[in-house]
Amino acid sequence: MALSLLQEFYGPLLVGTVINVLLYGITITQIYLYHNSSNCDRIWIRGFVYLLFVGDTVHTLFTLLYVYDTLIYHFGDVNYLKTADWVFATSPALTGILGGLVQAFFAWRVKILTASKIITISILLCAASSFLMGIATAVVVGIVPQFDEFRTPKLQVTVILWLGCSSLANILITGTLVFYLKNHRTGFVRTNTYIDHLIRLTVQTGLITAIWAFVSLMLFLLSPTGLYLLFNTPLSKLYTNSLMSSLNARKFWWYDNKGDDALAIPSQNTIFELSRLENHSTQNTKVFVHVESHQMKDLPEMDHGACSKATGDTITSFHTPYFNPKIQSAAS
Repeated sequence: MALSLLQEFYGPLLVGTVINVLLYGITITQIYLYHNSSNCDRIWIRGFVYLLFVGDTVHTLFTLLYVYDTLIYHFGDVNYLKTADWVFATSPALTGILGGLVQAFFAWRVKILTASKIITISILLCAASSFLMGIATAVVVGIVPQFDEFRTPKLQVTVILWLGCSSLANILITGTLVFYLKNHRTGFVRTNTYIDHLIRLTVQTGLITAIWAFVSLMLFLLSPTGLYLLFNTPLSKLYTNSLMSSLNARKFWWYDNKGDDALAIPSQNTIFELSRLENHSTQNTKVFVHVESHQMKDLPEMDHGACSKATGDTITSFHTPYFNPKIQSAAS
């Protein structure tokens, strides 16, 4: 019985914990890169990032503590191994909280880009459900702590709502951003290449998280073993890294030795500015530049020292390489 329990539940949990720690190392690198390049970000965004890092750190410590307590300190204690304690219950709670916060951030990003209240509210509802159901799953685990009783309807319903809403939110976010970007392509090759990079990174980060959560849900419902723990344990790190990769990548536009575009930067400010610039001639959007006339041109190399600040639906200050100050009006 003890060997079967170790193989079915604690084997996947151990592998999931190893993946969780590896992804936490990536999170540390992402935080370091962000800390060195976040001077232009609003204070609340920086505070939000550090809050996620603290939550990820706590989650990692609790998963390591649980694995050590069960497999080392209580090694061979079958009755103890068959029961989940409060440390185990912190994993779904923190995963739900971190996932809900990240999805709420992306909902704000979608709101800035599309100004669609329906899509934004839909994402926020899914994010709130994921947030609350993650906590509810932890509560139910405390009520039904036996691993062999995890398939009770009460726990199944909470897990379905938790991971189902999480997957749906990620799909909505990814689909909305990709649809918006595809419909805002320009006639400029460099700008279109930039947008293609944005689409690629959005799909990679959004769909991986959605698929990961969905696979965890299917394994929980269909597999009699604890294989779902392999996917569920590191899920919070995927949420955090999806956000951090987006925030970090927007800061730079790298070129290879031949001058070709190697990496594009996703950013709520950058995409927002592209949208505003495309429509600046028909909308009452205030863009302050130190020239009397300007014209639209393709994207040159980005200025790393310039900051753009978007407040609400208006860009309040703007220094951008998208305008060429040396070009004068033909009329002048």
